[in-house]
Amino acid sequence: MNALEKLNLTKELRGLIQAIPEEKGMQKLQSTKRLRELIEILGGNSNDSVNKLFQSIIDGDVKVSVELLQKVRSEAEKNLNDPLLLEAVNVLISQVNELVGTEEA
Repeated sequence: MNALEKLNLTKELRGLIQAIPEEKGMQKLQSTKRLRELIEILGGNSNDSVNKLFQSIIDGDVKVSVELLQKVRSEAEKNLNDPLLLEAVNVLISQVNELVGTEEA
C-alpha cells in the first residue's frame, strides 16, 4: 500500500469515527463494520477485542431465544461499554418485534 492509499484510508477512517455517533440503524451497523475493516487494513487489530457473541448477533448468525438473551446479559455485565453491545441489543429487539408482530415503522 502506498502513502496516498494510506492517506485516503486514514481520511475515511476519521470520517467514520465522526459520523458513527450520529447514525442510526443499518447505516450505523455498516459504518461500524467498515471502521473495523479500515483498522485492520491500516495495520490495527480490531478483531482481538470484538465480542464474538455480539458480532454473531449483528451478522445475523444467531436468532433470538431465552438462552441467547441470558448470554447477552451475562456478557453485558462484563463490559457495559462494549461498542457492539447496543447494536446487538437493537438487532435482538428487532427480532423480538418481528416474532410478536409489533415491529415499529
